[in-house]
Amino acid sequence: MSRRHAPMRAIALVAALVAVLLGPAAPALADVAIDEVLPQGNGTSVLVVTVEGGCESSTTGLALELPEDTSVIDATGPDGWNRVLDGRRIEFAGPGLPPAQVTEFLLTSRIGAESGEFVTVAAEQRCEGVTDAVRSEPRFEVTAEAVDPRMTVREPPRVSPGADSAQVALVIAVFVLAVAYGAVSARRRTARR
Repeated sequence: MSRRHAPMRAIALVAALVAVLLGPAAPALADVAIDEVLPQGNGTSVLVVTVEGGCESSTTGLALELPEDTSVIDATGPDGWNRVLDGRRIEFAGPGLPPAQVTEFLLTSRIGAESGEFVTVAAEQRCEGVTDAVRSEPRFEVTAEAVDPRMTVREPPRVSPGADSAQVALVIAVFVLAVAYGAVSARRRTARR
């Protein structure tokens, strides 16, 4: 073992130790996805949110929060599940869903993002017997059909305020001097002839 490589081995050992100690502390990721965005033709879209796994035990709750330019109008969960709507946040709670079961939640929403933009939804999945929620951030790409034009706030184009009084006075002064110079030059020419 050479002394020259000892510091590198020590650094590698410390890095491995940190990875082993902190690796299990990383939060689990919820297996929440937005499978489809179904435009309804009236400015609303239905987001089909699926939950599969994410918990080692049963899933007992799901909270979804949409971005500021989006709102939830209605939501449907599995049979026996309750929902609480609060603007752009929706919380579902109900009897446990088995870990391997794929379950759909439907959110009727108004989307104010631009077409082609990706919208990220914050998801918190609650698991039976676990105090911390399992988090993820599923996202979807917005199509032109899914956008509610009433939800899009566009900044009007900036219009130049025009010239201020000092600029106007300068232009007038230059114009007056140019006319005066032209008049003096014309008079000198006629006087020489």
